[in-house]
Amino acid sequence: MIRNRIRLLMVMDSLAVGGTETYVLSLVKAFPALGVMPVYAGGTGVMYEAFARAGCPIHRVDLAAEQLMDPEHQLQAEAALTQIMRSRKINLVHIHQLPSGLHAAKAARKLGIPVVFTVHGSYYPPEQLQLLKDAACTFISVSPPVRGYLDYLGIPSYLIANGIDFERYRPASSAALRASLRIPDGDKIVVYASRLAWDKAAVCAMLVRAARTLRLHGKLPLQLVIAGTGNQAAAIAELAEAVNQECHAPFVHPVGNQMQIGDYYNLGDLVVGTGRVALEAMACGKPVLAIGNHGYFGLVDRPVYDEAWQYYFGDHNSKERPTEQLIAEAIRGALASDGNLVSIGRQGQEWARANFDIQSKALQMKQLYGSLLAST
Repeated sequence: MIRNRIRLLMVMDSLAVGGTETYVLSLVKAFPALGVMPVYAGGTGVMYEAFARAGCPIHRVDLAAEQLMDPEHQLQAEAALTQIMRSRKINLVHIHQLPSGLHAAKAARKLGIPVVFTVHGSYYPPEQLQLLKDAACTFISVSPPVRGYLDYLGIPSYLIANGIDFERYRPASSAALRASLRIPDGDKIVVYASRLAWDKAAVCAMLVRAARTLRLHGKLPLQLVIAGTGNQAAAIAELAEAVNQECHAPFVHPVGNQMQIGDYYNLGDLVVGTGRVALEAMACGKPVLAIGNHGYFGLVDRPVYDEAWQYYFGDHNSKERPTEQLIAEAIRGALASDGNLVSIGRQGQEWARANFDIQSKALQMKQLYGSLLAST
């Protein structure tokens, strides 16, 4: 019944392209069928149209971290969020980032609305997490290492993994994209997808240099496609240009942010990534070499599925620090057998579908929302 529907406010810094934003979009699409009616509040970005097409009402509120350093802007943001919660008759608020989430939680608390905070990594400052705990927020961890981090801080959490939309991420032909990038038919393609910032940009630089080594000394006909942007994107582009010139071939392709990232996963013989990227690539039937913010995990094959999940594919925990040599050896070994790669990709897709389908994760989330509202 309509009066039993959950009127949910999703709050994020912006609608930029990223794992958190993509995950929230997948929930926004899945929720209405479950009786959860989502509304978005926060900054805008290139994913605006995707949220609008999903039928999600969008309220623009400037929640950029640099703006929220100004006390007057904090008050304005909280007033705007309060007005949205009242006008939309919101009965539950879900936050994902800091410090924007702190101000959304403050506004919700004044109205007696429960707040859920999904912790997407272990990079959140402990003092800010403690403020949200003190505000009686309910915490969700996206991986076992994140739950361990919160446990260490004395903060209990529910473990609900990122869900993947298997209608959006699935095997498909990449012939047109391959032709547009002018990649020869016989060449192997490695795809790296990530924000080009922090440790992930450092991993990307190692990957570019490893690809150079494999091209020059390993005689491997390799192409590297880099999808993503960030504050280190210009440096990566300069490195790519230098390596291309040294090898006398345009084999490193920085392509920037891509809304249809599934097309690029399907282009690859091997995808290098972590966290949500790893799961999306596996949904497309692609083998994954897992390297993330925390460090190196390795090729995700059937014997190590559970271990890969426990490490969140190198994003929240890892086996060792990545190096150019380690990455080059892993790529050479993975690309040595086409048949083995196809098998790894197919098995990975089956495992990902069984454990990370967005419909089941949205239902878990809805059940948590319902329990919180029932106890309020």
